[in-house]
Amino acid sequence: MDDTTHEQQAQTGAQSSTTTTTTTNDPPPNDATNPPLSEPQDGSNKFQQAIAAWRTLDLSTLISSLDTTASDLVEHQKDSLVQRKELAQKTKDFRKLEDEKKLVEIKDLLKSYQGYVDLLTNHAKGVQAAFMQVYSPLSEAPDPYPLLEASIEGLVTAEEVVPRLEGENQGLRKQNAKLNAQLEESEKALEQERIKRVEVEQEQDRKIREVEGSWERVLKEKEENWTAKEKALEEKAEGQERLLKELKANYEVSQRLERSGGEEAQDMTRGSATQAELDIVNSELEKANTRLADLESRNEQLRVELAQSAGQANSSAKSTAVEDDPAYMRLRSENQSLLRKLDTARYDKDSEKSSIESKLRGLEREISSLKADRDALQARVQKWNDYDEVKRERDMLRTIEFSTTDDTEAGDEEPQKQINGNADTTTKSGESLEQLLLTRNKKLSNDLTELRVSQNELNQRFEQLQEDLSTANMDLEKSQKLNATLENHLQKAQQHASNAFENMSVAGTWTSRHPAKSAYGSTRRGGGTSPTSSIIGGFDPNNTGAGSPRLGSGLESLRAGAGGGAGGGTGTDGGNQGILPMVTAQRDRFKKKISELETELQKQYTLVSSLRSEVASLQRDNLNLYEKTRYVSTYNRGGGASGASYAANPNPSTIPIGSSSSSALDTTTSATASASDRYRTAYEANLSPFAAFRGRETQRAMKRMNLLERAVFQVTRMVLATRTSRNLFAVYCVGLHVLVFVMLYWMGMGDLEARGSVGAATAAGGAAAAAGAGGGDAGLAAGAGGGGTGSGGVVGNGGDWRPEGFQAGGGGG
Repeated sequence: MDDTTHEQQAQTGAQSSTTTTTTTNDPPPNDATNPPLSEPQDGSNKFQQAIAAWRTLDLSTLISSLDTTASDLVEHQKDSLVQRKELAQKTKDFRKLEDEKKLVEIKDLLKSYQGYVDLLTNHAKGVQAAFMQVYSPLSEAPDPYPLLEASIEGLVTAEEVVPRLEGENQGLRKQNAKLNAQLEESEKALEQERIKRVEVEQEQDRKIREVEGSWERVLKEKEENWTAKEKALEEKAEGQERLLKELKANYEVSQRLERSGGEEAQDMTRGSATQAELDIVNSELEKANTRLADLESRNEQLRVELAQSAGQANSSAKSTAVEDDPAYMRLRSENQSLLRKLDTARYDKDSEKSSIESKLRGLEREISSLKADRDALQARVQKWNDYDEVKRERDMLRTIEFSTTDDTEAGDEEPQKQINGNADTTTKSGESLEQLLLTRNKKLSNDLTELRVSQNELNQRFEQLQEDLSTANMDLEKSQKLNATLENHLQKAQQHASNAFENMSVAGTWTSRHPAKSAYGSTRRGGGTSPTSSIIGGFDPNNTGAGSPRLGSGLESLRAGAGGGAGGGTGTDGGNQGILPMVTAQRDRFKKKISELETELQKQYTLVSSLRSEVASLQRDNLNLYEKTRYVSTYNRGGGASGASYAANPNPSTIPIGSSSSSALDTTTSATASASDRYRTAYEANLSPFAAFRGRETQRAMKRMNLLERAVFQVTRMVLATRTSRNLFAVYCVGLHVLVFVMLYWMGMGDLEARGSVGAATAAGGAAAAAGAGGGDAGLAAGAGGGGTGSGGVVGNGGDWRPEGFQAGGGGG
């Protein structure tokens, strides 16, 4: 009966647990399973509008059409460049033409200019059309920056929330699978329990019927035995009574006989017989009394057992009645609803906690971004004074980075270089700044050396041209003096010729009244003749004798010229053979030579001015190159191979560029130190005083630091100085973190193993305690029957229902 009660309680606990599991697997309320959307509806509308606008824009098609437009623009640029060169050449040729031809050629030139203007107009129209083609769709498209920023924030939030949600989802899936498995197991167990319960009920009914039948048979047998014994005892009692009656009768007979016969012998025989009969009767009576007492005790024991079996049947019926009680079922349903509400409240609390945590993370990100913006603005305000220097350095770096082509090419090739410059910049973009600086430094050094060599050559040429100019000036002065002297001599010769023609009749007797330095000649260095003597036919004032044929022929020619002039030009042959055409021709030659000399002098002046401007520009370029080399030397001072190469050759002006420039470098070695000092002086004169002030401020800030701050500053500079040090520091940090994580994992595994061993020991102790407590089922049943708080009890003291007792009772079953 006790086992039957425990089985019924186990079935009841299984039913309650199955009901609880079924109710806990119910879907949570809508507010828990369907939380409100975090993103507003207008944000999704903005995203949809932006996607629709950019889809309508069709950027790929627009770019392909713009590629065609760009190629057309490049072709237009090339055509305009060619036509501009043609117009420039035509304009130059037009300027060289005479005025009459200019009037004829101006129409063609105007047509060319009109065609160039039409080309530029078409080019401008094409550019405007391309601009409107790009501007009209882009003006309608929204700004993608806030949308991309919102998307990035959403992605960051998703990256933070999605792993947690995935973990929760996996946990919920596992829990759901576990609960489903438990539900299936509990349903199977419930079905088995139902089957077992039916079987147990049937078996219990069968056993009850068997027990009742056995007890009925026992009772019938007992009744039959009791009736048989009662009949036997009644028969025996009747026999005893008959025996007593016979004995009484015999006793009366014996007494009568004693009275009548011999008294003594008869008394002895009769006394012995009666005594024996009385002993037999007493013994049988005692045996009957003992059997009767045993039967009564057995009857009482059977009555007690019957009462106990009836009490147990009543208690099982009462327990079954309590489980089927509606109040009990109502309390169980209330408990299940409270458990569901508790789960729902816990889920709501977790969802609110996750939403609050996400909001806090968003606020922290906003605060960090605001702080970063504030710090950036403060740093920008603090560094605003360095804008000019930073801009200059940026321009310098941009120039160093992008100026990879030859800077000495012609100006007409600049548009073509601009067209092809993008390819050069794209090919150079992969190189690092240090490599670009080294390449640019080498190129600038080579250019500086070549410019210095060309400067020296230009200086030598300039000096040579100055010497030639001074010589030409001296020759010009001499020519001018000789021209003046010639004109004077011609005048005097004409006067003397007229006087000699009038006064002398013999040409050979005329002699000059002038001394050796006469009008027909002048003594020069080395006793040479003057140009006048060569003009008049070789007249030599030193040979004034009559036998000189050249003197006679010269006088004859003078006379012929004078006579021809006096005769009014009648003798054309004689006049042409005179000295005046020779002098005129010589004068024309002198004028032509003077004009050529003046033209050459003007060219020399132009060349000198251009050389002076080129020298000034070279000085400025040298100063800029010196500044760049100083900047590169400061940049590469702390480096590796670049610093070593600069230390090996600190002066970039003496960098060798090849065997072709070795001789020129040998000629410029003596002037290098002075030029370097001069450029250094000019560079230091152009330096801003704020740079020195900032250097002093930096040194003073360094001095104000304590030893620890200075050490941290130096270590930071040393770590961030080169790429190798930065990579080593990053590898060190990663290795340190990996080591810490490995140690923490190892310690956690050790703690888990220790806890596992402690749990195993605790489980072993619990199993031993459970084994020790297994022998007290009768005491637990007695406690349940007495209304205690045992593990199998459902009803507590005073009949109050307790969840702990209920759960313990379910576990005890």
